[in-house]
Amino acid sequence: MLFAFTFSFLISFSTVAYSDGYYVRMVYETSKAGTFMRSEEVYESGDYKVVIVSSPESFVWVKLKDKYYVGDSKVLVRTFQIKDLSDIAYEYIKSKKLDISKDGVYRFVEEFFSLEIFVVSGEIMRVVRKVADVTTTMYINKFPKQFDIKSLIGKYKLVDDTPLPEELYSLSKFFLWATTSEGKDFIRISGYDKEGKVLELEINKLAGEFKVGSYYVKLIRASEKVAKEIKNALRNY
Repeated sequence: MLFAFTFSFLISFSTVAYSDGYYVRMVYETSKAGTFMRSEEVYESGDYKVVIVSSPESFVWVKLKDKYYVGDSKVLVRTFQIKDLSDIAYEYIKSKKLDISKDGVYRFVEEFFSLEIFVVSGEIMRVVRKVADVTTTMYINKFPKQFDIKSLIGKYKLVDDTPLPEELYSLSKFFLWATTSEGKDFIRISGYDKEGKVLELEINKLAGEFKVGSYYVKLIRASEKVAKEIKNALRNY
């Protein structure tokens, strides 16, 4: 790494009811195909998060500790881990044990992507990620607002009705970020691990290195270190 510093169930849970932290995030993505903009409202309190995307399409995703749900109505269904650029930036800094406590612009370059993190008054205000010819920029504007995270999440019906064993969802923890695609008989998760290396795996019912319930996990591409960590995590299944 090169581093340059230039300046179907309704939930019930107990947590801190009110918290400051109302965010408006504008996300711009630029590539050879053009530029698009997405606007989000984000509410966070501890391990709970609600993200309301209003344009160019409308949908909502929710984080409940280590569970994630997504949907375009009041019904949200279980899904694999979702992260926005803010989550990715904090996760990267944490996993690399980096210090971004001073105001300025921090640039991190990995083999397949780069991150720029803009810090003002100790807060991350902008994150820029570049992968190949695609540049994604998130602007984070914070406005203090009192909200009840329990009431916000309680507006949605969170559906856990899924055939996948819980252990398969836990594979998300090995990714810094990833995208998920589904075929007739498989789910493929493609992205990067927390060391910045390519990580790609497939879940299917036919064959793979590991069997979890009636499913198999096939590692398509992984570093030796992460492959070993996944093997250890799935050893008992």
